[in-house]
Amino acid sequence: MVESKDDVHKVYVNQNGIAALKCPACEVTRTIKVQDFKGDKHIVKVRCNCRNVFTVKLEFRKNYRKETKLTGDYFGVSKEGMRGKLLILNVSRGGIGAQVIGMNSNKVGDELRVSFTLNDRQNSLIEKRVVVRLVKQNYIGCEFLDASSHDKALGFYLMV
Repeated sequence: MVESKDDVHKVYVNQNGIAALKCPACEVTRTIKVQDFKGDKHIVKVRCNCRNVFTVKLEFRKNYRKETKLTGDYFGVSKEGMRGKLLILNVSRGGIGAQVIGMNSNKVGDELRVSFTLNDRQNSLIEKRVVVRLVKQNYIGCEFLDASSHDKALGFYLMV
C-alpha cells in the first residue's frame, strides 16, 4: 500500500534524536535515530518491513504544540501604546502562534504582554510576557519569556 501525498504523519523527536515510527498499515512501531535530519530534511519517506511506504514529518520542537482557536489581546512592552487583538492558533509550554487581527506592526524581537483565556473547564486566564520570534504577514510566533514548569493550567490544557 502506498499512501497519498496528503497522508503525512507527524512524529516528535525526543531529546536524544530518536523518533518512534508507527506503520499505518501493520501498526508495528520501531525507533530510529534521526538526529542527522535536524536542520535539513524534516519530511522523509519510510519503508516498513511489511513493504508499506509512508511519509513522516519529523518534529524537532522542544514542546508539543496544540492547535487552538482562542481569542486574546496583546500589549506592547518594548513599544508603548502598541496593542491589538489576536487569534491564538497554537499553544505550547514555550510559546504561542497567533494571527494578528488587523494590521500587524510587530517585528522580530518585540516584547509583548499577551492575555487569553483557555477553553478548559476553569476558563483559565493566561497572561504572559513574550518575545516575537517569527513574523509572516499577519502571523506571529512568540516565545514565553516567563515560561515556567509550574504553570499548571497550561500544562493540564496541553495534556487534554
